[in-house]
Amino acid sequence: MSVDSFELAKEIRRRFEAGDARLPVLPEAVIKVRQIVNDQEKGAADIARVLASDTTFSTTVLRIANSARFRGTGQEVRNLSMAIQRLGGRRTLQLMTAISSQVHLAVKVPELQVLLRESTQHALLVAAAAQHLARLTGSIDPEEGFMGGMLFDVGVAAIICAVPDEIARCNNEQRHELLGQLHREMGGRLLTYWEMPDAFIALASHHGVEADDRPRENLIDVIDAVQFLLAGMGYAPPFDTLPDMDVLHYPPMKRLGLNETHLAAVEVELEDSFQELAGIFS
Repeated sequence: MSVDSFELAKEIRRRFEAGDARLPVLPEAVIKVRQIVNDQEKGAADIARVLASDTTFSTTVLRIANSARFRGTGQEVRNLSMAIQRLGGRRTLQLMTAISSQVHLAVKVPELQVLLRESTQHALLVAAAAQHLARLTGSIDPEEGFMGGMLFDVGVAAIICAVPDEIARCNNEQRHELLGQLHREMGGRLLTYWEMPDAFIALASHHGVEADDRPRENLIDVIDAVQFLLAGMGYAPPFDTLPDMDVLHYPPMKRLGLNETHLAAVEVELEDSFQELAGIFS
């Protein structure tokens, strides 16, 4: 059966507006940690007690705290309280949200599971490269770059999990076309619903598009520059369309003042960083 992806996108928007389709909710553990972070009388030990009740969160947060990207020159930490002290409560909360976007959003249909894995793998590549590029240029905080890479494409998982039957009706080409149309809009909606900081909402809503209403945020430029760089290395973005131009003429690259040295350094670092991240989120 032929599916018109443009008409289906309109139908999916209508379903969300009518309340017939709902965005995925955050896991209870994330909601509890948010309450703790906003309570000045509570701290790392309280967050650790919440994490200890969820194996996925506790294992992943410990791995991240001990990873090269967050450990720095510090000692290995072996308990959750120390891991949270290293990361900070608010950063731990943001990491839990990123973990939710990669691990807790799931579907039963095998073909849609493939799409989610494709989105996750690309997000890990972007997160690894964005963190390294941020370290090289000082344009944004490296941890913000990492988090941005994890979350910028979250609209893909939001749509797949909210309306799996509609996505399953499409063939593979139509699914990519449909998700390309909707993922920014739904990513912005989801991160707003999840009460994430404005910078991440703007990133999810505006990445990959040069337009008058695009916020002039370095975080968006870093993610876009990284996607362009990755495409040149053979890792084309699955749900964004990139212009055909020389890499250093790409507007986000020019705004960040990037040169060949920056790009070569990210390429050298990428493989090891990606393998580490893939291990953390396996």
